[in-house]
Amino acid sequence: MRRVTKKLLIFLFGVLFTTIYCEHLIYYIVAAQCSWPVIDNIENEKPLKAFILADTHLLGPRKGHWLDKWRREWQMHQAYEAIVMLHKPDVIFVLGDLFDEGEWSNEKQFEAYVDRFYKLFPVPEDTVMHVVAGNHDIGFHNYIRKGDAQRFSKMLNSSIVQFMNIKENHFVLINSMAMEGDRCNMCTKARNDILKIAGILKCAENPAFCYDGIMKINYSRPILMQHFPLHRLSDADCTESDAPPLPEREKRFRFKLDCLSAEATEFLATKIKPRVVFGGHTHHGCLLRHTYTEPEPFEFYEYSVPSFSWRNRPNPKYMLVSITPNDYAVNKCGLPQETTIAITAVIMLSMVIWHTNRRGNLGR
Repeated sequence: MRRVTKKLLIFLFGVLFTTIYCEHLIYYIVAAQCSWPVIDNIENEKPLKAFILADTHLLGPRKGHWLDKWRREWQMHQAYEAIVMLHKPDVIFVLGDLFDEGEWSNEKQFEAYVDRFYKLFPVPEDTVMHVVAGNHDIGFHNYIRKGDAQRFSKMLNSSIVQFMNIKENHFVLINSMAMEGDRCNMCTKARNDILKIAGILKCAENPAFCYDGIMKINYSRPILMQHFPLHRLSDADCTESDAPPLPEREKRFRFKLDCLSAEATEFLATKIKPRVVFGGHTHHGCLLRHTYTEPEPFEFYEYSVPSFSWRNRPNPKYMLVSITPNDYAVNKCGLPQETTIAITAVIMLSMVIWHTNRRGNLGR
């Protein structure tokens, strides 16, 4: 084989391998560095494995350049496929803002949106996916167009309030925009549904509060999932490494827009007494402890799940959560930064060029 032909083949193979590594394999390598957290002191229980992500913000027809749209969706799809293949979760929770322009989309555009979402984030046969609505999916409370909340619920199988039992673990999933506290139909239904769930949990905890026809379950405190964070003044108390940078961290929240109101938070907390809460919306990480003294003392932690999209942050994150009826453990996992991918590509291509030319220039 002529030297020039051999060197050309080596060069082309090197470029091909660099492309495959930086656009595919790197997501598997990074995902493999995270693992399911271990829950101590469990005997024969097999923990439920939950993969939680938030704020994918798929671009719509109005915003963003097609190349940006294609690039972000390729990245999220590759990362998601790697996580699901390597970690094999039992359940996947997506905490709102699946779409970036859902509230502006007509029926045809929204149908295409939903189809694209499931192509980018396919659900394996032995896994289930549950989603909650975000403000970008249906709009903020005062700007929800007639029928938008209903079409999201119908097409993504996500009602305003969802109460589910998975391997004896109880979950309450809530449409955050239904917690405005007024008497709109959506808000009234959400409040009534939460009161019904509170009755079921109270019956499970103490049979004296049961009545004929009520759902019977084994008691354990539920896990609350929604799009908004619970009430807080700002992210100033967030000290996670992926918390918002200063001075953004000190910016005061707009209640009912950036987080739930104090009234809605207290209503949820005291009625269902969650053992842990997961939310999205801020695109950043945060871990806060909430303490209540009534109706009896209890406390829980709230996790803000960072955005899964490189469009919203340079280092997207997701969570792997192991859950039993009496305990849980959380691992926050990172995805490769774009700068890391770019630097890796430059180094690998430089090595390819050096190797190709180490015995003379190409073509000599």
